[in-house]
Amino acid sequence: MNQINYDEIISQLKTELNSECAIANIYGIILASNIKEFFKGKVIPHKILSLISNSKGIADELNLNKINSFALEAQEYNYLFTFSEELILISKLNLNMNLAKYMPSISVFLNKLNEKYKEQEITEFSLFDFSKEIKKIQDTFKEKKGSDKKYSIIKDLVKFIATE
Repeated sequence: MNQINYDEIISQLKTELNSECAIANIYGIILASNIKEFFKGKVIPHKILSLISNSKGIADELNLNKINSFALEAQEYNYLFTFSEELILISKLNLNMNLAKYMPSISVFLNKLNEKYKEQEITEFSLFDFSKEIKKIQDTFKEKKGSDKKYSIIKDLVKFIATE
């Protein structure tokens, strides 16, 4: 199964969309990035993750089907957080970027990436033979019992000397 090369995806996004991006898993761990504030291996701040995880509840309160993304406006940039079931895409955009044009294309991209991420998951499990493992454990106990009897004379001698 092919692993997804997130670093390559990030560099393509930089070229195609002219924006710095980061990809994180749903737990907030950055998988790849060219945003200095969200470097690879860092965890997205808890309050932002909380907002993402509560987006279903927020959508319900607003009578919306779902919320796909939200934007934070900072002094020099907009940070767009677009999320799916498994991944979070962070885009660092200039303040003059038209979000209405950018957001639909980035949402479609993230949904495609999310599908690839799901394909990467393990779907088949090998059968585990518990009987072999139980047999190994039983053999270990038999060996242990045998070794206990083997040295019982020495143990008795040590006990006798210790009590004298």
